[in-house]
Amino acid sequence: MQDKPFPFDAGRAWTDAMALLNGQREILLTLTGFFIMLPALLLNALRPFVPSGKSETWVAEIAAWTEANFVWIILVAVLAALGRLAMLILLLGPERPTVGEALTAGAKLLLMFVLMDILIGLMLLGGSLLFVVPAFYIFGRTFLAEVGFVTTRAHGPIAGLTAGFEASRGNGWRIFLMAAIIYVAGVVLTAAVGSIVGVIGALAGGSGLDRFLDAFVDAVCGAAVSLLLVLVGVAGWRQLGEQGDVRRRVSR
Repeated sequence: MQDKPFPFDAGRAWTDAMALLNGQREILLTLTGFFIMLPALLLNALRPFVPSGKSETWVAEIAAWTEANFVWIILVAVLAALGRLAMLILLLGPERPTVGEALTAGAKLLLMFVLMDILIGLMLLGGSLLFVVPAFYIFGRTFLAEVGFVTTRAHGPIAGLTAGFEASRGNGWRIFLMAAIIYVAGVVLTAAVGSIVGVIGALAGGSGLDRFLDAFVDAVCGAAVSLLLVLVGVAGWRQLGEQGDVRRRVSR
């Protein structure tokens, strides 16, 4: 018989996430900037997606841009994964590793970590084909998988996924809702700041400046959302990671 799931407290998770940020602000911002913001900025600035404005060809344009820049997109994603992994090791490592030690340990775990993220992506894709709503639930249930991968010292992607599923048991929709609020807030902020910066760029003259400023805003806001989600994930794990099978697995 399984233990009754602990309820996820979003307010407490946010408070704990802010405490984590304040505790290691410089290191976390540096890792976020170097591994998440900077690669995204370079990709968007040097290989920008410029839509034609025709809604009927938008999907085809996205597909063409993705195909043309596939290698760079993968590189940006892998660097972002390494950044998140290093942050998780810093925040969760009982031995209090240095940044260099966290990056070294992250590099050793990176392949399995990325494979787990790919599996999550495939699960989300499958869920989105079933009228989208199942994908939202899957997102909530897998949200803690990256944290679980590091905390339980998982030896493979399946073990990390299992830890994430067990920790989020009974709280999939609550976790999804909090993550969705952060994501939507990031999108709204990006659009608002992008509009202001776009006007400034237009007044300054030159489409090249417009595109760089747009890329900069997108990269900064996207990196901020990524950092917040990492912190909320750690805070959520501290609430829920002691559940049932996860507790027994960590204690071994």
